[in-house]
Amino acid sequence: NGAVALAAGVLVQSEAEVTAHQKLAMTVPAAYPATAGLFQVLVTNGATVLNVNKFQGGYLQVASGTGIGQFLKIASHQPAAASATFVVTLEDAIITTLDATSKITLMQNPYKNVIINPTTATAGPVGVSLYPLAASTAPTYDGTAGTLTTAGVAQYGLITCHGHASCLIDSTVTNVGYPLGRSAATAGALGVATLTTVGQVGIAAQTLTSANNGLVEI
Repeated sequence: NGAVALAAGVLVQSEAEVTAHQKLAMTVPAAYPATAGLFQVLVTNGATVLNVNKFQGGYLQVASGTGIGQFLKIASHQPAAASATFVVTLEDAIITTLDATSKITLMQNPYKNVIINPTTATAGPVGVSLYPLAASTAPTYDGTAGTLTTAGVAQYGLITCHGHASCLIDSTVTNVGYPLGRSAATAGALGVATLTTVGQVGIAAQTLTSANNGLVEI
């Protein structure tokens, strides 16, 4: 869980995406050649400090250039001051050798530091909470170097990602069988999905009542 406690039966989303750590440049010195079969890449940070292991358990994506489309799990990474280089160590071996044209995007694990789905989405929804979950205590970091200064205390729990769940409902839903998506009116609730603005998350499995929880199929 993230830094805010979760009630039972609310829609949750991934931690808000960090656009400053997308499409970063990389270099290929002899110590980190980014060769197929190896597990380390040297990346150049942007203007935002990178905290150590911010993306641990998440993914390195080659967004453009040589090796485009590779999607590799991150084992760990160094902290980095603004514009500094840092090493990303991967769980998955590099498939296609990278070069200076390759642009690197770092992505959080979608199930790490989840939050109640806000009325304006900042990341994708990942499921519905099964029971109340206490807030995690966030670690603290050096604001310039990104090194860890105080360890936090993480709180873990389960969410329903597929199947039936009880979820908070907003006033737009009435009938069984309606397509459901993130509510634009009530954080953590489901409302009627639309083709253009609210992507579908599930289906109403019963007649639903505003401000009540109801059975949905995720």
